[in-house]
Amino acid sequence: MSTGDFDDIRDVLETWTKALRAKDAGGIIACQSETIRNFSLAPPLEQIGNDRAGLQAWLDTWDGGLEFEIRNTDLRVGGDTGWCSALAFLAGSKIGKEKIGFWFRLTVAFAREGGRWVIVHVHESVPFAMEGQPLAIFDLQP
Repeated sequence: MSTGDFDDIRDVLETWTKALRAKDAGGIIACQSETIRNFSLAPPLEQIGNDRAGLQAWLDTWDGGLEFEIRNTDLRVGGDTGWCSALAFLAGSKIGKEKIGFWFRLTVAFAREGGRWVIVHVHESVPFAMEGQPLAIFDLQP
């Protein structure tokens, strides 16, 4: 592992972030492994591989660009794998609706495939109320 690996992974994460902000499904997928395992906030419980049409359809439900910020990152790299845990903020306006925004927990795993770093796993989560009816909590802030 070289210190350049950290920079290369940070570049992938930044490119992925910019593509999400621009609602560019192709740009997002270009940063990901063909066999990515995704645990996103939205159903299904897990998704294996890239679904460009489905991703673009979801991106198209937003009016204009998206706000997406990653902060408090902890990047670890060893050999041909790495992972980053962080807090992430997503905001925007669904078509015909008011603007929404919320913080969530984000873990992104990376692997070197074909000589380049790609995202092989994404896990997004929000805390949920532990008392009473379990409900996701979307109004927390760092």
